[in-house]
Amino acid sequence: MGKGIFITGTDTAVGKTLVTGLLAQYLLGQTWSVITQKWVQSGCSGFPEDIDTHLHWMGRTREGIANYQEAVCPYVFALPASAHLAAEAEGRTIDLAVIKQAYEQLAARFEWVLVEGMGGALVPYSRKALLLDLADDLDLPVLIVVKNKLGAINHTLLTIEAIQGRGLTVLGVVFNGPEHEPDAVSEDNPKIIQELTDVPVLGTLPWTQDEAGLTQAFESIGRAILDTI
Repeated sequence: MGKGIFITGTDTAVGKTLVTGLLAQYLLGQTWSVITQKWVQSGCSGFPEDIDTHLHWMGRTREGIANYQEAVCPYVFALPASAHLAAEAEGRTIDLAVIKQAYEQLAARFEWVLVEGMGGALVPYSRKALLLDLADDLDLPVLIVVKNKLGAINHTLLTIEAIQGRGLTVLGVVFNGPEHEPDAVSEDNPKIIQELTDVPVLGTLPWTQDEAGLTQAFESIGRAILDTI
């Protein structure tokens, strides 16, 4: 069975999709076989948009994953909402056995399965349970993505405590941004998280659309992630 990582964030729209794609690209460059997965995609009526982004960074196409496309994203919902509400809007329920079977199918085929979470760490898939519960069941270590901005300290510490409190391993934290020129807040955020926790701060990505620059900036982060496993 291949290894897996669950990539979560301190909130929605913090850069999980980007980091998942870049990590997949990096691992491919190390000659590993890699696939990405998203258990639930909401706000989408067709092929999962986040998987498309992963494929872009990996240099792959939808046709290239045709044999296991359903396993890559078992649940897709139109409503842009939390997993539980998006499913309810369509009169459907999310079956963890389906997701687990999809993960295990991919893990039997690939050396790495990178699972992008949904929103923040504590997103519910039903009125009684969280998607993070399945990451726990599958014994997946967790990578946290943080948008580097005012408020990131609180969001990051809460996320770390929530994950560790459930007995999961936190591989580390990747900061994304800031969107503006670095200032005192954005420069201190990674430092204070490192000082207040036992979780490694693995690096900071620049906020840019320069893909070559992002790939280069991620190399040290990718090495640091592999060093933690």
